[in-house]
Amino acid sequence: MNDSSIRWLDRLAHDLRGPLTPLQTAAFLLRSGQVQGDRQQELFGVIERQTQQLTRMIDELADWTRMEHNRLLGTLEPCEPALLVDYARGGSAVANAAIVDDESGTAMVECDPVRMTQLLRTLIEYASARGKSAATVALRCEGDRVRIDVRDAGSSPSPEQLALLLEQPQAEPYDEGLGLRLLVARGIAEAHGGTLSALSENEHLLLRCELPRLAQAT
Repeated sequence: MNDSSIRWLDRLAHDLRGPLTPLQTAAFLLRSGQVQGDRQQELFGVIERQTQQLTRMIDELADWTRMEHNRLLGTLEPCEPALLVDYARGGSAVANAAIVDDESGTAMVECDPVRMTQLLRTLIEYASARGKSAATVALRCEGDRVRIDVRDAGSSPSPEQLALLLEQPQAEPYDEGLGLRLLVARGIAEAHGGTLSALSENEHLLLRCELPRLAQAT
């Protein structure tokens, strides 16, 4: 195991330990019998929020492990890219933030709809958090590929940041997670025979997912 792996595992242990302190404190105070009424409800809220965060972290780590072992995808089926974007927006914390420009026509992709929705939700949430305003989503067909572009409104990352964005866990995750979600998103794209890339366009970040276009019967 190299030094970078050891450092990342140290950080992983630290991040997973983060929600445990407020959980332990809330449990101790509730068990003491010294809190009642509104304060008791506040502590129950702490337990619920921290448990949800810890669950999200564990799910993120599990997805990363599945990616490393090529076990990310379930059943594949024909899907409309625009519909997948709608699903991603509907389950996102920024459900109404993405502005969709759809020129994909009748194009279809063969995918695991659950994983592809996860990929798109990650891109939309990251771009919206980074740009601190609405992300934009554009759908295009380029020959035998379907292209999904997600743009943010923030400044363009440096070349060094672009090079590492989809290669290393984020040191400061945008969602208080483990910093693995963009890596998992790239793994989902590649598992479908596609690509996910981070580019600079007009001084903004552009996250581009390209997928094989499903051949349509004539």
